Formats: sequence, structure tokens, C-alpha cells
Amino acid sequence: MAQIHPTAIVDASAKIAETAEIGPFCIVGPDVTIGERVKLLAYNYITGRTDIGDDCVCYPNATLGTKGQILNNADVPNILTIGPRTIIRENVMISGADPENAHPTRIGADCYFMVNTHIGHDCQIGDKCVFAPGVMVGGRSTVADQVWMGGAAAIHQNSWIGAHTFVGAGSVVTGDVIPFVSTLGNHAHIAAVNVVGLKRRGFSKSDIRGIHGAVKTIFQGEGSFEERLKKAEADHGENTHAMSVIDFARQERSGRPLCQFRSGK
Repeated sequence: MAQIHPTAIVDASAKIAETAEIGPFCIVGPDVTIGERVKLLAYNYITGRTDIGDDCVCYPNATLGTKGQILNNADVPNILTIGPRTIIRENVMISGADPENAHPTRIGADCYFMVNTHIGHDCQIGDKCVFAPGVMVGGRSTVADQVWMGGAAAIHQNSWIGAHTFVGAGSVVTGDVIPFVSTLGNHAHIAAVNVVGLKRRGFSKSDIRGIHGAVKTIFQGEGSFEERLKKAEADHGENTHAMSVIDFARQERSGRPLCQFRSGK
């Protein structure tokens, strides 16, 4: 049987793995599923149709699976899935998604959410993301794999953040951010290619040169936006990662503008 502290309140209908640990004063609702070796340390509130993957750890006062903060939100169980080995620190809040939507709020594997992080309803967060204290991600946003955000960064609802992006502390991101770059400021702008992060993750010098060339052509080249995209593809299309930048820039998403490049800032 799972190790459940006597002060915890766990609904009899919840699905709790035998190796899970539920600490003092935790509350677990009827539609919750908790995987193997999950640890709820204390004072966690888990509700809605929340599924917590194996080996996750929730520090005190985390609130998971509550209704999205939307006026007139339906009073029905919201849906949230959290991938394995994700760490959720103190006072983190992750809202569920409306069950009428095509997907739950989804958190990937091996993520780390530091104190006071807020993830809004219907968000899609990739694997190996790290969010520093106070990060806020607005509802229906999509954050790809291995995105790191500095303290108090804020993402506007419906925004898309590309893979391997670094969002600087205090940034206010009001548009979509292409992969592999660093953003800064309010409103945030692309400051540079995320060279440090890419090197740490094993990207080659040729990969980084291709990414840098594509970014420079798209945002600083001559001609119309479509002409610059075609030029970037002609010059750097053989580089898979550069092509990811080009495809992202072409893609129609939620109508948010692309975050622009600004040099010397």
C-alpha cells in the first residue's frame, strides 16, 4: 500500500501507486492518478483529472489540476498530465484544461518548476524545461522542449516558445519566439542565438553557424519577410536546426506576432 500520512485526505476513488508517498495535510481528489514513487511532501492540493507520472516530487503548497482562471469556467473536472521525473517546488500552480478541449494541460518529462511558478490552463510544456522562481505562462501557450526561463519571466497567453530558447529574467514575452535564441526585455526581443545553452546540449559549431545564419537572414536580411525566408532556406536549408527556425517562422499558430531580433541591446 502507498505510504499515506494520517493527516492527508485522499479520496477512495483516486488511483495511487503502491510505491507513492503522500505527506502531511495533502488533499487528493477522486479523479487523480499518482504514479510509482511519486512524493507529495506536504500541503499539496491535487484535483481534477490529474495524472502525475512516475518519480515526480511535489514540494509543499503545490496546487495542481484546478480549473483554469477563466470567467464562467465550467464547474467540471479539468484535465492535467505531468510527465515522469518532473520536480514541482513550493507554491507552484498548474491549472487543468477544459475537458471539452482536444488535449489536457500537459507538462513534459524531467521538468523543474521553481517556487511560485504559474502555468495557465491548456498549456503544453515540453520535456526538460526549467522555470526559475515566479515564472508565469499564460493560458493556451505552447513551450517546446528544453526551454529555460529566468525569474519572473512572463509569457502572454496563446504564445509559442520554440525549443532550446532561453527567456531572460523579467522578460515579458508578447509574441512567438523562434527556437534556439535568447530573449530579453519588456516587451521581449530576440537578443542572440542561445549559444551557451546549445553548446551545453551538444550542438556542433556547424549547427550553431547554420542557426545563426538563418536568424540573421530572416530578421536582418533585405526584401519582404517571405523573400527572407526563401533566402534563409536556400542558404541554410541543409542544416536541420536552421530549417527548424525557418519552419517555425513560416508556421501559422495562434495569431501572435513573431518576437523580433534587436541587436546591440
